[in-house]
Amino acid sequence: MSELGLRRKSSAQLEVMQKAGWKIDGDEKACYIDVDEDEDQDTENMIESNWRYLPDLVLEQIFTYLTPKERYYAGLVCRQWYRAFYLPTVWNNFLVDDRTLTKPKFNYYSGWQFCLDHMRTQFCLSRIGRYVRGIEFRPWHSFNNIFQFMTMLTWNIDKGREVNPDTQFIGIGSRIRTLVYHFPCNMSQPNDPEGIKLFGTGGQLLRVLKELLLRLTDLHTLKLVDFVLERYEANHLLDEVVCSCCTKMRVLNLVNVTTMHCPIMHVGLFLNLQVLTISPQNIDDDVLSLLADTKLRHLHLLQNCYTPSHLTISACGAKAWRNVKKTNPRMRVHLRLENLTDGEVVLQPEAPVHSITYCAPQTRIRAELLVRMVDHYRSTLAVYGHELLPRFSSPKPFHSRIDSLMLLMCRQCFNVDTLIIREKVSTSTLLLIAQTAKNLQHLHVRRFAVILRCDWPRHPEWSNEFYAWLKRNSRSYEAVEREISQILGYKWRLLSDRDFKQLTVNVKSGA
Repeated sequence: MSELGLRRKSSAQLEVMQKAGWKIDGDEKACYIDVDEDEDQDTENMIESNWRYLPDLVLEQIFTYLTPKERYYAGLVCRQWYRAFYLPTVWNNFLVDDRTLTKPKFNYYSGWQFCLDHMRTQFCLSRIGRYVRGIEFRPWHSFNNIFQFMTMLTWNIDKGREVNPDTQFIGIGSRIRTLVYHFPCNMSQPNDPEGIKLFGTGGQLLRVLKELLLRLTDLHTLKLVDFVLERYEANHLLDEVVCSCCTKMRVLNLVNVTTMHCPIMHVGLFLNLQVLTISPQNIDDDVLSLLADTKLRHLHLLQNCYTPSHLTISACGAKAWRNVKKTNPRMRVHLRLENLTDGEVVLQPEAPVHSITYCAPQTRIRAELLVRMVDHYRSTLAVYGHELLPRFSSPKPFHSRIDSLMLLMCRQCFNVDTLIIREKVSTSTLLLIAQTAKNLQHLHVRRFAVILRCDWPRHPEWSNEFYAWLKRNSRSYEAVEREISQILGYKWRLLSDRDFKQLTVNVKSGA
């Protein structure tokens, strides 16, 4: 090879080496990235450069899927992406968990641990603290990291409210409208034969949280889940929140504040509250009398796996519910159970119950309970259903199935517009439900659980034409889908198990 050729080759290799370099991978390790030449390099550069012309709405959605660290690296790509780093929707939620803004530190007793990096945390708060609109705490083990983060955030908010604050402190926390705290109250180990072991928060961690809530004066959404406090701590849980945002709170979620009966009276002091989610052991007649004078529209009584058994929880009095319906006629009550084991919702007689939903794979439909539901809520019930796939086998004989119960609900509860069925029913039952429920709009049924059969005995009120129509269209899935589509007014179909799982997510978000 000639000297000129060697020079060209060496210059090309030098150019490639300049494009290569060291990079930090996901495991915080340095790796050398070698860039090979490509004949279509100019074309690829032209295509990649067009990413900077994405609209702000698209960039906001992309950045919301990234972690804060990934957002920072994405903001270094170009000027357009750097600007997208500070768009409003990007910081609608800032998640703080055991690894957020931490660094590994070796402890001779416990080995390597992740401890909060105070310098990185301060730098992060000074850069994006004024843009964060929502903050969510999800600790698993490192409660000290959450404690220190809340302490630093509170200190930064105080510094920003001084008379002549430093520039880096101005506006920190001023846009926070949502705070969510999920406490991991179950401290049992995976191999623990005794199962659930509940330990609530409190002490210094609760004190720091209350100091932070006192400084967030523009909160409109607050969710405190599974705190499992003692009664004396639960009675003063919302003291600071009522003082700071009595008229601004719109959504309040208090699930399992305690495991024993302990009414939370503060929930009735938020004058403009729209949605309240609370456990049934934390509400009583006095709380209802306070809620009756508010603008509350949706009251969700939620039970999960850490809520005491429905047999140990007392329902509110019928007189209190009648007073609520008279004073606040627009309020709707929603009963919901989320549990991996068997359980039942706590029925509230005389309550304006709008929906009853289960997210419990082992809970069956019981005849006596369903009859009580129909008796209590025949004029108000609009949504009923069991989500998730069942973890039990449904009986096949007609008299052991739920067909007659479902039809009874559709006949008595004339306002039912959404019905979710996951247990075994026949095709003739689906046709009768569609014909009977005059206000039915959404019928969700698992195809795997539908039996091709007309097993209903003929009713004296049925005409010969109707009974012939019922028998003829019960012989195939296609005929059932066609007839129900005509009744409901849109293209209706049976759901596969995969679609039924997706339906669970949609129903949750819709509620």
